[in-house]
Amino acid sequence: MVKTLKDLPFSIAQKISEEDSIVWLKESNKYIVLDSTILELIKKKDHLSLDDFITLITESLQVSSTVAIRINKDISELLAETKKVQLKTSTKHPDIVKPCDIIQYYSFNGVIIKLCYDSEETKSLIHQKYSHLLIDQGNIYDIEYKIFNSDNTLFILKNNQVLGAWGSNQLHEFQGKFSMELMCSFYNKNEHDWMGVFHASTISKNNHSVMFTGDSGNGKSTLVSILMANGYNVIADDFSPVLRSDFKTYCFPSAISIKEKSYNLIEQLHPELKSFNEYYINELKGNIKYLPAISKETSANCSAVVWVQYSEGAENSMKKISTHEALKKFLPDAWISKEEVNAKAFLKWIKKTAFYELNYSENDKLISIINNYFLN
Repeated sequence: MVKTLKDLPFSIAQKISEEDSIVWLKESNKYIVLDSTILELIKKKDHLSLDDFITLITESLQVSSTVAIRINKDISELLAETKKVQLKTSTKHPDIVKPCDIIQYYSFNGVIIKLCYDSEETKSLIHQKYSHLLIDQGNIYDIEYKIFNSDNTLFILKNNQVLGAWGSNQLHEFQGKFSMELMCSFYNKNEHDWMGVFHASTISKNNHSVMFTGDSGNGKSTLVSILMANGYNVIADDFSPVLRSDFKTYCFPSAISIKEKSYNLIEQLHPELKSFNEYYINELKGNIKYLPAISKETSANCSAVVWVQYSEGAENSMKKISTHEALKKFLPDAWISKEEVNAKAFLKWIKKTAFYELNYSENDKLISIINNYFLN
């Protein structure tokens, strides 16, 4: 067993259990959970010949020499990644800034955003999620964004400065970048003031929040819509930011995406959904409606992350899971700031955060489970 994490070739390493540690690879900004046996092997690799190291792997892990060779290859690639320098991508500039004559004003947290689109098609990529923030405004605003499509490339300009360019196959990255920009604008922050952003839906009550994460289609948005109808604030839907300075989740005011299969259920709780427009997203997501989120809190202390699994007829329960298991589930879809101060903050946050797995099939039991968590 590794007695100390010193002298390991990682920028930061921290124990998360008796057997497991999480390490941060600074150059690739990657987090990996490794057990103590693998860490001990890594410490010894540079001091042994290849044959001796393969023998050590075989004896330590009780595997065949064939498997040991593959493990050596994995360790070698991991160590190479600690030295790999990430190439910086240059910002592509448009040959010409297209006219952006479709102008809308959005307001949140006392900040007014002027958003200019070149076409209705471009507008449809952004507007529906934020239409509930629309205001009538004339020439008074805090920040201006222009978004346009030129030669199948989407551009974002902030106060006439190019922020980036995304090809037709990078729509998800484009929308993620714009969400980050909005978040920074609404709270007067820089990108790396945020410890990270999680693919999670977050509720709060009495300055206390819980993030719900899980595979796509497991009902995160439906879950928070149900809880919103039962007195909870919706801090965020699918895009949950955590600030480094206070470890709080902050309200990201996009509307909740309600999939077609959930219309009937959510309309019983939020009748206004019946009158809302329906939008086709893609073959996978199908049609959705956007339900404006209700929140009386712009931030809340986050102390728990819950992995959600909805299954018809399943037993309703919430149980604590290990940090190791939780990280394997929610870390791949998370954005963690690449700054070292944020990496340290993230590892500190992990240490103080509780992780759970929620299985549910009945909405009444779901509400009871969450109420018990908040009230106990």
